[in-house]
Amino acid sequence: MEKLIGGKSQKYSPPEYEELDLSEYETEIEGEAETFVRVAEVTGLSEIAEIRRQVYEGNIVIADVSLLRHDQLTLDRIVKDLKQLADDVKGDVVWLGEEYLIVTPTGIKIDRNKIKGVRK
Repeated sequence: MEKLIGGKSQKYSPPEYEELDLSEYETEIEGEAETFVRVAEVTGLSEIAEIRRQVYEGNIVIADVSLLRHDQLTLDRIVKDLKQLADDVKGDVVWLGEEYLIVTPTGIKIDRNKIKGVRK
């Protein structure tokens, strides 16, 4: 029975911890960022112009549309506008849950697959 459930003699040992030397990357990190992640609270169509400007400037926008859940017509219009924006800049747009839309600029695509840990 102990062989099946692993008796007292077998203990779990976590994977080895590996220290990474980041000194070679420090010079790259110290400069001004080229791309920012911006968060927008969308309450209506008036916020679309600023989201559009941010994406054209090369920034990633996380749009909180949770306040529009009760107004399906406006929400549909905003989703359509943001999809068109992503197409215009050859970026990407994807839902994150039911409350957020992520819009990316040119050259940044969103992977739809979740990252999963290795199971042993």
